[in-house]
Amino acid sequence: MSNQQNDPKFDFKAPEENRKKWEPKKWENQAFQGVSPFDFAMRQKNEKKKQQEKMAEAKAGMYNYAGKGVATMAESNAKKVNEEYEKGKQAARQMKEDAKHVNMAAAGFGVEQAARNADFEREKAWKETKRQEKDNQKDVNMAASGFGVEHAARKADFDRDQGWKETQRKEKDNQKDVNMAAAGFGVEHAARKADFDRDQGWKVTQRQEKDNQKDVNMAAAGFGVEHAARKADFDRDQDWKEAKRQEKAKQSEFDMAKALF
Repeated sequence: MSNQQNDPKFDFKAPEENRKKWEPKKWENQAFQGVSPFDFAMRQKNEKKKQQEKMAEAKAGMYNYAGKGVATMAESNAKKVNEEYEKGKQAARQMKEDAKHVNMAAAGFGVEQAARNADFEREKAWKETKRQEKDNQKDVNMAASGFGVEHAARKADFDRDQGWKETQRKEKDNQKDVNMAAAGFGVEHAARKADFDRDQGWKVTQRQEKDNQKDVNMAAAGFGVEHAARKADFDRDQDWKEAKRQEKAKQSEFDMAKALF
């Protein structure tokens, strides 16, 4: 009996905890995975049990929240701490709300406000000075002012560049009237003309040789020894073919039955 009294299994349980919780068996996770009607029905049954278990757990949680009795010491301390936090938050909200109605320009902020005003006035004066400088520069003639040494140096460079360009233009204009064919180019022109004449002479010679070869009778020319050798080979080949034809003609008249071997 004493053992049962110390066993937590027999301790008092709240109504929402005093229920049998459904859990699928270990083997059911791997079972009923086929396509038969029985497997399908068992899977549907297990899904329904899971849904019912979730609903029962939700109801028990709602009952536990709504049926709480006297708060514990921890809950009471937590509630007190939350109330203190809420007071601090409320004070901060009120401070922000009051700050919305404060006129920052009229408040002045003492030394900081004076320093900011001085910085603002100094910046305004600097901007006004810059505007005045820009307005004064609008009437300055940059071409007439000269810029001293730099202006003189740039002008000298510009004049030198213009003179060089004018010289180049005159050279191009003068070259337009030059007859390249009549100029001759001295030695180079003479060398090129000699090469051209020699090339033209060689081409004329080649054309003359081709024209002369058109009237040559290759069969009558004979080609000397080569022609005689080829003709002898041809005649010998013709004689051999004629002898073979005579042998075949004689063999066609031979009676194999009379020969009797």
